[in-house]
Amino acid sequence: MKSKLEVLPTQRDLRFDTLRGLLLICMTINHLPTELRYGTDQSLGLFSAAEGFVFLSGLLAGWVYTRKFRAGGPAALLAASVKRAKSIYAWHIAAFVTCLVCVQVISHVHQYSSAAVPRLFLENPLLALFLGVTLLHQPGLLDLLPMYCAFVLLLPLVIGGLESGRRWLVLSVSGAIWLATQWAPPVDGAPFYPINTGSFNLLSWQFLFVAGVAIGHARISGVAQVSRPNRWVVAAAAALAAYGLGIRHAGFPPLWPDAVWGVMLNKPALGLLRMGDFAVVAYLLAIFGERFPSALVARPLAFLGRHSLVVVATQSVAIMVLLQFPQLFETTLDRTLTALASIGLLFVTAAVKQRFMDRPAPSPVPVPLGARQPAGGGLIRPDGRRAA
Repeated sequence: MKSKLEVLPTQRDLRFDTLRGLLLICMTINHLPTELRYGTDQSLGLFSAAEGFVFLSGLLAGWVYTRKFRAGGPAALLAASVKRAKSIYAWHIAAFVTCLVCVQVISHVHQYSSAAVPRLFLENPLLALFLGVTLLHQPGLLDLLPMYCAFVLLLPLVIGGLESGRRWLVLSVSGAIWLATQWAPPVDGAPFYPINTGSFNLLSWQFLFVAGVAIGHARISGVAQVSRPNRWVVAAAAALAAYGLGIRHAGFPPLWPDAVWGVMLNKPALGLLRMGDFAVVAYLLAIFGERFPSALVARPLAFLGRHSLVVVATQSVAIMVLLQFPQLFETTLDRTLTALASIGLLFVTAAVKQRFMDRPAPSPVPVPLGARQPAGGGLIRPDGRRAA
């Protein structure tokens, strides 16, 4: 029988890394014209892999950076957040410049350019480079990391509020900002071209990230979350999740007029129904993960999730390059093999980063997957106590 102990270097929870790795694969497939998308694009309801990735990033940030705050105070948290933001920015610029160069080379050599290529890359590459470096041009495939960079810089404010006991104030302010964006008129970006701040509304998506930070903070503080779920709450969550699946896959009719329906499913503003469907599915998955922790652990996926930053940058470049060669997508077999090769590239990139760029990890400590992180951080012994 498989042991319930997993080796977690520096107290990483392999369940979260596994889920993040799976979401990265889904995001990669969803950006390619392949039949595999039927199994990865909104497969669990009305939300996409991007929502899961942002939420998990916030949860892990809340867990990791709360430890930094408790170990070194606000100054240490600010320094760590700025350092992380610089790293995210550097990977984004590396991906942006690589995409720009690849598009230029391919368009000159093959005299072809896909419609998926950002117009500005071909019209004015120098302007594209300048605006890209200043984060004023974030075309599709290159708009996730800038948003993540901005959210990481929010961590000192958010965690500071959580540590001072103002959890509900933090969540209320964040939620109110998100709710206000639901009824704000959409912004037409055409008059501002070539300025392009991406397809994600930061004022909306910050709520998903902040909620994740709050849960990560609660986790490291030893606050019980889903250990004893109320059966009626679980039933209601399951009903809403089933309705989301029915809308997505079984043609269930909407319960609201079309005008309201579009607002509730809006992805850039993270519409109400989209957000609610994600919340209940995440809640049910958390309950499942508490009851059956080993079921959510797959080491290859966890390896990918552990190197999410370089994987996101890699998939952006790979997809933009692959879309320049339509012959790779002519048949079902071609499309499937291209998608699988792209996934393989993600693992190769993660392995290269770990081999040549990462510092050696400290000796792993066996930790029960169900064990909670004690307040104040520190290593956890197999008996569940915090090491000195």
